[in-house]
Amino acid sequence: MIPRLQWLKNVRRNIFLVAVFFGVWIVCVGSPVFAEDVLVPGNESEDLEIPIEQTQSDTSRWQDNKDGTVTDRKEGLMWTIKDSYQALKKWLNWQSSKEYVEKLNQEKFAGYGDWRMPTRKELATLFDKNKSIQWKYYWTANLIHMDPIFVDPHCCIWSSENFNETLAWTFNFIRGRAYPSTKGGTTLSLSAIRPVRNAE
Repeated sequence: MIPRLQWLKNVRRNIFLVAVFFGVWIVCVGSPVFAEDVLVPGNESEDLEIPIEQTQSDTSRWQDNKDGTVTDRKEGLMWTIKDSYQALKKWLNWQSSKEYVEKLNQEKFAGYGDWRMPTRKELATLFDKNKSIQWKYYWTANLIHMDPIFVDPHCCIWSSENFNETLAWTFNFIRGRAYPSTKGGTTLSLSAIRPVRNAE
């Protein structure tokens, strides 16, 4: 028989795994069961079929500045080509995202010191339903709808806007909508930050 202590450890571990499983779907995708934009477990090794036109960057709008930044000619905004998850390999909560942006300004990333957290409206300009980038997370494969000039982006990005004292708005690039997410605790948000500034 399994010792009682070991049995309790196994139960706690299984509860944790179930919580993570549903937490990822609820927070990053928006629905734990009826998530039409997430593959069911078992298809994790399969690539999603994406039409070739959806994988090609719109060079008339987007300019790679070759310094870690991208300029959106249409909106007059400059973005970091990598989000914080790509740069740090970890999620950030809302406060940590503010600190991440402050550090970029202190270091004058790409020669600029006026980086900021984007608004929901600015994040919405990055969403493009006609463009798709495959994003895999554990056993699920998803389509992030953003221009492919942003290579391997994260699904969910913090905005600068508060919902209330404990929640802030995050934008989901799988579904193309903003939703409130817990400010504190990376495991409750599964979000990153993509700093922005006004292009000169």
